[in-house]
Formats: sequence, structure tokens, C-alpha cells
Amino acid sequence: MQTYGVRLERTDPRRARATVRAFALDLGASRADPEAGFNPVETLLAAAGACLLTGLQFMAQTSQIPLEGAWVELEAIQQDKPPVLTQIRYRLFLKSSAPPERLEWLVELAERNSTVLQTLARAVSLEGVWEVAA
Repeated sequence: MQTYGVRLERTDPRRARATVRAFALDLGASRADPEAGFNPVETLLAAAGACLLTGLQFMAQTSQIPLEGAWVELEAIQQDKPPVLTQIRYRLFLKSSAPPERLEWLVELAERNSTVLQTLARAVSLEGVWEVAA
């Protein structure tokens, strides 16, 4: 079992700073202010994407599957009352010369080992697709 911890502090009326070890991340903390920075939902989506990409890179290296590049685009649907996410969709793009069967296996393995994706899948409808990028 592993424990994680992050500290957040408001730095001004529009922003908060998250810190862990020697790293800091400034986040938007002003409702409906797209100029303040990443809002909480965008931060959640970024965490999910980062977790998936981290697992993907690790599994590709471990399995010796060539992976020249990868990126993911995520989208969340929110209902208003009560304010809750009802769906998260993502599209994963891979740059690789590996055969499609190996990439399919790699993506499935990365998804199964993504802590954040697995956690979100228990709470919200989660759908993902992947494709080889040109």
C-alpha cells in the first residue's frame, strides 16, 4: 500500500498552489474564471492523463515496445444539479512502429495499471479509445 499527500494553499483570490516535495503547481481557484488557470475538473483530467501516460511509458520500456510519442485528449461531462461528473472520455494517440496487436496489449496493460483511471472508473462512466498517430 502507498500513501500520497499534497498541500494546497490559496495564494490569492483566484489561485491556489499545490506543493509536494520540491514541486509546485499553480491552479485556478476562482469559480468560472478560465483566466485563473486549470480549474479542479481540468486538474482531475490532467491527473488521469498523466497517470495513463506514465503507465504507458513504463509498460512500453519494460516490454520493449517502441514508443516514439504519446498524447491523450480528455473530456468530462458535468451535470448541474447536483454538480457531478457523469462521463469522462479520452482519446489516446500513439507514435509507434509496433504492430497493432502489441499496441492494443500495451494500452490495455497501461489502463489496468493506471491508479487514477481505475479509481475514476469506479465513480463515473469512463470511455477510452486509442489510435496510431501519423
